[in-house]
Amino acid sequence: MNRRWISSIAYVTGLAAATVAFGAAALAQTPAPTPSPTAGATTTGTAVVTGTVTVTTTQTVTGTQVTTPIPTIPVSENIYVAGGQGGFPFAHPAFQRVWTRTDRPVLEGKVSRTWFWGPGPNTPGLLEQYNEDPLGRKLRLVQYFDKSRMEVNNPNADQTQSFFVTNGLLTVELISGFIQVGEKDFTKFRPACIPMSGDFGDVLSPTYFGFQKVSNTQAGDHPAANRTGDKVTETIDRNGTVGKDASKANVPNVEFVHFEGNTKHNIPKVFWDFLNSSGQVYNNQNQLVREQLITPWFFASGLPISEPYWAKARIRGQVTDVLIQAFERRALTYVPTNQAGFQVEMANIGQHYFDWRYRNYGICPGTPAGTPTPPVPAPSGTPGTPVATATGSPRTTTTPAATGSPTVTQTVPPVPVANSPTATP
Repeated sequence: MNRRWISSIAYVTGLAAATVAFGAAALAQTPAPTPSPTAGATTTGTAVVTGTVTVTTTQTVTGTQVTTPIPTIPVSENIYVAGGQGGFPFAHPAFQRVWTRTDRPVLEGKVSRTWFWGPGPNTPGLLEQYNEDPLGRKLRLVQYFDKSRMEVNNPNADQTQSFFVTNGLLTVELISGFIQVGEKDFTKFRPACIPMSGDFGDVLSPTYFGFQKVSNTQAGDHPAANRTGDKVTETIDRNGTVGKDASKANVPNVEFVHFEGNTKHNIPKVFWDFLNSSGQVYNNQNQLVREQLITPWFFASGLPISEPYWAKARIRGQVTDVLIQAFERRALTYVPTNQAGFQVEMANIGQHYFDWRYRNYGICPGTPAGTPTPPVPAPSGTPGTPVATATGSPRTTTTPAATGSPTVTQTVPPVPVANSPTATP
């Protein structure tokens, strides 16, 4: 991958008036939202603030208690709440249109399938560095969701075009340890020792840093040969050590059916079918119709940057076999034992990335913690941030709780709707 890097990030240039409030808050790293715990407590599989900046997670792995202190930076609930539970308005009408198309039917219980973004925004609109900003600010408007981050790189572009809204190269950044600050500009941060699948704090699932040994990133390229017709039998552990399990050839739909020549990686049938699947979506006329869910197929995921690998992960407390493949913008997981509609899912990479970039989570052993730059909310009047209000009332809906887990029933707050003539109601 041909990239050039720069040495610093100027997030707050010209934003002296923007302020961010910080305080002790639970780290909602779990795929489903959890109540804010009491400071000083210890829970199983859930991030808990134990003072100001120290988190402890405890879980049982093969009969052994594993307790890991994690230095973190608390972020106010005015800035971040996972699971779309913060009541944040969509920062741009185009963000709302993209979300509405695939995820509003899930929220309303009209379809039973995994989220493509999440139940709603996890943050308000934020400003992050983007060197090609046509307005000359070197900033772009972004908004985080459980499974990604939406972006507007050019607010002057045609909003009807498919790629007016993009989602970042979050997988590439988490694996490589470089943060993208321009079309081809990256600045060095640190790799993410965050599990790509499983329960919070899982010590079995491979981490993003572990995938650095098998992925195409700024840390090095790892291309593969065309293996169309072969089956996925390769395995990977937490640290990126690769092995082989011939029995996995018996799992349905794991034969390779597409070789992506641009990145030189293979995609198995189970992921290829998912990326090209059709289902119920809302069109621009607010009608529920059947269409291809992702158009083009790489819009949400990007291209593959690794081969798929079988791994172990603790999902809802149970050690489970999961197939994981890294794409530029998402990580896909396949759990054959899950119910239909949730066997293939996109990892909660939006959660993982926000915790890594802004909360200091995922520090690898022996790596200096450092102090990340805090998130910068988009001030009033920023292009692309219309006034928004919440409409409707809270409802109970059946929603997927985690990557590779069954659904749970939860109460979802009303979805904020942007007050704009271009917003989808």
